Amino acid sequence: MSSIIARKAVIASFSSGQWRTVRRHAAETKAENARHGLTDEARVDVKVCAHPALEEAGRIITAARADHYRLTVPAADRGMRLLAGARQLEHSSILQGHAAAFQRAVATFVAEYETVRASAPARLNGLFVASHWPDVDVVRNAFSLSCRYLPVPSLGQWDEWLQESAETATTELRERIGEALRSYAEKLADPDKIFRDSLVSNLADIVNLAADLNLGNDKSIADLVEQARTLAAVDPAQLREDKNLRAESAVRAADLCSMFSL
Repeated sequence: MSSIIARKAVIASFSSGQWRTVRRHAAETKAENARHGLTDEARVDVKVCAHPALEEAGRIITAARADHYRLTVPAADRGMRLLAGARQLEHSSILQGHAAAFQRAVATFVAEYETVRASAPARLNGLFVASHWPDVDVVRNAFSLSCRYLPVPSLGQWDEWLQESAETATTELRERIGEALRSYAEKLADPDKIFRDSLVSNLADIVNLAADLNLGNDKSIADLVEQARTLAAVDPAQLREDKNLRAESAVRAADLCSMFSL
């Protein structure tokens, strides 16, 4: 199994960073503790800036991380993710798109930073602290969004790590499929419950990814995915219109959860 993973996958290392806009206000913190007769239990934090471009940059990082996790499975080391080689081009393209949008948002904020900083004393109404507003170059360098691709080590001393990684990856993949199937079964079981198209598309997405994410070639995962394909292919509109199809699909999804102990 170890050699299979080394051949099929790469390590994808995702990283991101932003300028920290929530800052501890030392003087207000001291005053608040004194007001309540405390030593250091109270904290006063101030959000020094809420520029729309900062909010956009944060949303992009969240979306990029979600796509990174969607296309990868965990390795034995916490925070490290394995990416199927067959999905590397897709992963790279998606992350590059997020990075380009992120850089545009950052550029917008950096271009307006001096103006925003100049208006901060009046806007923060006594809570302004000059040290919370560094030079623009420091702020610019605080932003980052990138992903590195590294080969999976395949030498003998890595066998244990590769085995643990295969087990960790398989466990998460089962959980992701199980989550999609359980939600599918639960929401369709109630004929009056409203559901979104994403109920089916989420299942279809993980089913389509599973063949590549099943890095250890786990047979039970392969069997589960094969049996779930029919459910993932059902048109959500048909499920809403045909009560019998909805009930049958709910029962089938529940059966799969039971059969595979999801």
